[in-house]
Amino acid sequence: MRDTGAPTAPSPASTPPPTSTAAPRRIGAVDGLRGLALTLVVAFHLFGNGRVSGGVDVFLLLSGYFATGALLRRAESGTLRLAAHYAHTLARLLPAALVVLATVTVALLTLAPRMRWSSGLREVGASATFWENWELVHASLAYGAAGPGASPLQHFWSLSVQGQFFAAWPLVVLGLVVVAQRRVRAGRTLLTPGRLVAVVTGIATAASFGYALWLVSADQPVAYFSTFTRFWEIGAGALLALALRRGVPFRGQSILGWAGLALVVGSGFLVDGARVFPGASALVPVGGGALVLLATVPGSTAPGVTVVGVTVSGMTVPGPTVPNPTAPDPTAPDPTVPDRTAPGSGARSASRTASGTAEGPTRYLRPFSKRTPNASGPAGPSGSGVERFLDSAPLRFGARVSYALYLWHWPVLVFWLLTTGAHRADPLAAAGILVVSAALAWLTTRYVAEPLLAHVTDRLAARHAKAASPAPSAAHLTGDVTARGTTAPSGRRTLAVLAGAAVLVLGGTQAAATAHDATVQHNVAGLLAPSPDHPGAAALAPDAPSADARPAVPFRPATWVAYDDHPDRPGCVQGGDRPELLECAVVSPPDPTAVVYLAGASHEQQYEEAFVALAREHGWELREVLKHGCRLATSGEGGMAYPPDCATWNDQALGALVAARPDVVVVVGTRTYEDGAPERVMSGQVDAWRALDDAGIRVVTVRDNPRFEWFVPECIEGATDPEACGRPRAEQLAATSPVPTAPGVPGSAIHLDLTDSICGPEVCDAVVGNVLVYRDDDHLTNTYVRTLTPVIGRQLRSGAPWLFDAGPDAENRLTAGSR
Repeated sequence: MRDTGAPTAPSPASTPPPTSTAAPRRIGAVDGLRGLALTLVVAFHLFGNGRVSGGVDVFLLLSGYFATGALLRRAESGTLRLAAHYAHTLARLLPAALVVLATVTVALLTLAPRMRWSSGLREVGASATFWENWELVHASLAYGAAGPGASPLQHFWSLSVQGQFFAAWPLVVLGLVVVAQRRVRAGRTLLTPGRLVAVVTGIATAASFGYALWLVSADQPVAYFSTFTRFWEIGAGALLALALRRGVPFRGQSILGWAGLALVVGSGFLVDGARVFPGASALVPVGGGALVLLATVPGSTAPGVTVVGVTVSGMTVPGPTVPNPTAPDPTAPDPTVPDRTAPGSGARSASRTASGTAEGPTRYLRPFSKRTPNASGPAGPSGSGVERFLDSAPLRFGARVSYALYLWHWPVLVFWLLTTGAHRADPLAAAGILVVSAALAWLTTRYVAEPLLAHVTDRLAARHAKAASPAPSAAHLTGDVTARGTTAPSGRRTLAVLAGAAVLVLGGTQAAATAHDATVQHNVAGLLAPSPDHPGAAALAPDAPSADARPAVPFRPATWVAYDDHPDRPGCVQGGDRPELLECAVVSPPDPTAVVYLAGASHEQQYEEAFVALAREHGWELREVLKHGCRLATSGEGGMAYPPDCATWNDQALGALVAARPDVVVVVGTRTYEDGAPERVMSGQVDAWRALDDAGIRVVTVRDNPRFEWFVPECIEGATDPEACGRPRAEQLAATSPVPTAPGVPGSAIHLDLTDSICGPEVCDAVVGNVLVYRDDDHLTNTYVRTLTPVIGRQLRSGAPWLFDAGPDAENRLTAGSR
């Protein structure tokens, strides 16, 4: 899409003062702020053990600040060409990103466990098309410290938020400007384009901030990645740009600058952003960044001075400038980008005369070892100390490679952890990862990002130069279409090539992931066939033959299939961010002999297949009320500290169970811990059991299974012997189940303990009876649960024989089973 109409003169209220013919100047301090923020992001990722620096929040602020000022200026003057604008944006963002994504794809298929291939490939496609934040939300991943199990593309979430903003904001600003200008010309309003954009931006920013405050308390992991909760940080920058469009100076800039810098640097130490962002706590880094902008930009942008743009996450966008009526098409090479040609290379900069005539093409970006001109003059800044600090050579170099460094450091860290098996990088390893990432970043910037950006910029410049030339070119005189295509390339063509590359990556990775998923599902379906060579839990029975007597066959499911070997009734389980109650009938015979409910979270759900088999055999009606992450319990004072959605769901679930009056409700009775903390009976759960018991409903508890600090299938893939991935039984479980003797447990409750059918006397092994026991770090595979069915049946028959022997008379069954 392209604005092909004649430029519209701005209204008198929005007409800027005459501009000087001074050469455009760059705000080195803002470049340095970006470099500092990036340094903090990388440092906290490598050395912070999961804490968040707040640097990404500063990036979002800068994105809104600089993009809004430039877009509004171009839209008001009628010089915003959408195709060229988007082409230029993708040229800055995509080349380095695609290099990293290609490398991650190769590493994923060669170094990562096969069980990660589908999710990893989908994330590659989502990252290439700036949709990674929503892919992470869909996968229910929370932001956390790097580890061998972390996604190597998790950090692309912030680039996706920025990419979505860069895609939508030009359309929003252009649309608002067109509406305002038409209404002004018609005399129906005095609302100028700038004011209309400010009003809409303010409303959207306030709405986003309010939504962020709510969602952080309801579902913080989703809030962390959501575009809608992050927009307020971008909107804050946009509002700041609109408020300072004329560069109004004020006093006390030095104090504000240092205060803002302290907030930016200190936010990672003051606030654990991974747990509370993007709520009110994010005001610390965002406010700090805004103070730095207030201290460094207004003094350098007095009326009549055009300021250079800065690069935000790889995208250089002009700062708030006073438009020159004679300025060239802004979609041509940005005249405010300083020449960064390496000394001796002989390439020319894209400087322009006061009349806007291009003097030469931009080639490469000048190294930051040389000071760039600031508002104070060519020798560098002479302003406040914070300006001199931020415009220092190290921070300018960091700014130059910041985008590529951000892209590289996280996958290098994750794959190092994956290949070494370490859970975190020690300081020496982190320093080595930083050096490797910085080297890759410099190479990517110098030999990929900058040359390709210069090529695209030159093509767009050639198109503008030809369109603005008063003399007819040879192509015009001869009608040579080929010559015109060479000298005046289309922004649409460049955009199509760049966007097509991203879509090609998306299509290829999605197709590969879908094919891999089909293979996995085919293997999962094959697990339903019984196999005498895979006895599973039966191998732990006292009369079972020794392991040496069993045939030497591969265990099942395979490690790369195990994660998908789980109950497959997605419509029966409520998601983690919704409080509404879902009730599902899993087995519904016409005349049930008993009504059995599974109630709670995923550790109750994992036994679904065993209870399905028992229900079908004995004529039970099997129903479920399940919600991820919510055990059936009371909440609030004396109960479990649940988030609001979980507390609401529990209230509804208890009410529904009491109203249904089933024969039994099956729950998990204890809580085990990955770190080896003592097994517990949760008092909030006991309160819920008593409420059921008071209603005449019997409770069946199942002792929790062991948990691990590692993904068991991945451990087996990297181990020479599956036994190395087991865990001592005493690290997880008490000598006997604590449920029967826990205070307040109803005497009518029936207790199942499957520990001796999951663990040996000393060790809880990863593979038992040629069956892989765990599909991740704490859930049993469906295949192993099916081998537990006879054990569950025997224990349940011993504790509740009336479930098996009762006739069709429900009232007699209830009387026989109640106290």
